[in-house]
Amino acid sequence: MFERKKYKSFAKTQLSGRWGIPILVTVFVIIITRIFSLPDILQLSNNGYFSAILAGNFYDAFRISSESETSLVTTIIQLIVGAILEMASINVYLKMSRSPEPVSFAEFLEGFNNWARAVLAILWQVLWIFLWMFLFIIPGIVKAFAYSQMFYILAEFKDVSVTKAMRISIEITKGRKWDLFVMYLSFLGWDILSLLTCGILELWLAPYKNMTYTNAYHALMKEALESGRIRPEDLTE
Repeated sequence: MFERKKYKSFAKTQLSGRWGIPILVTVFVIIITRIFSLPDILQLSNNGYFSAILAGNFYDAFRISSESETSLVTTIIQLIVGAILEMASINVYLKMSRSPEPVSFAEFLEGFNNWARAVLAILWQVLWIFLWMFLFIIPGIVKAFAYSQMFYILAEFKDVSVTKAMRISIEITKGRKWDLFVMYLSFLGWDILSLLTCGILELWLAPYKNMTYTNAYHALMKEALESGRIRPEDLTE
């Protein structure tokens, strides 16, 4: 049983009195992400995007944004950096989900030890989503949800390979992809509010979302193990 409201409620309890490190991690991730997004930001600036925003010409701003191109190399670099940061962040939330004890920023830094698997995971994941997109966009989206638990699996089970993590993710999300979609969609209102605050709300929203997603991952894994779809020995090489 997928209990979205329960995962969200529990996330608030888990974060209570422990918001400091998750917020610090969020700030770090935002800064690094923005640094590697500078080529895109500069291109938008040169094309008049920010001038249009300041002038209130939102249609022109949208047009400029949609017409701006990002090089393949820049896109790959951003994907890789994002994957490494995601793996490190997940390490923090997994630790928080296991114990009510305070966590430290060192838990985040420790997650960078898994950088190579993060890089392989995102490249493998994107490759398969891209191949599914050739059939039609809907199968690609469905597979994105099927692969969505890979980073949690790789972060928690250090001996599981990237390809095996994908197979396990596919297994534990069977019959739950719609539930995952609804869970992600349930944060849409908060995401809009975050945009209205110029991203300031994201400092609190990101930890809340990530803690909720971590709780959902644990529930999916538990359900798969209890049903026999996944065996304990499947989580080792």
